[in-house]
Amino acid sequence: DVFEVQPDYELYGHMNINYVQLDRIPRYDEGWQPVLDVLRNGKFFVTTGEILIPKFTVGGKSSGDVLKLTATHPTELLTELQWTFPLAFAEIISGDGQQVFRERIDLSDTTPFGTRTLKLQPKLTNRRWVRLEIWDIAANGAFTQPVWIE
Repeated sequence: DVFEVQPDYELYGHMNINYVQLDRIPRYDEGWQPVLDVLRNGKFFVTTGEILIPKFTVGGKSSGDVLKLTATHPTELLTELQWTFPLAFAEIISGDGQQVFRERIDLSDTTPFGTRTLKLQPKLTNRRWVRLEIWDIAANGAFTQPVWIE
């Protein structure tokens, strides 16, 4: 919350931004309901602005959706990334209701102002949720909301 803003305050560098995933920008006369629905359903990612996550799915399901795991083939995590500073790493974070698990992916081979698509196969057996974090060399980050696992 910002209660007072002075001309010399540097807000951008200290504030996270929610990027909502809307099909279109709502018209003024539609009110805030389309934005509230997206937030309520987890269809957004959080970032300081230097890293963007235009696409994130696990087993074809996006944030806020429910994934049913199958024993027949591994589940793919697919994400598209855009960034300003070189990346340091990504983490696939999941939980089983008791513990939180982290799988780190080294991204130190990236250069400034890049894009990349990652296709990963996270360990999701007996997990209840999964999400993704990305971090750059300046400690800027972005993270998704969870995909719930049944």
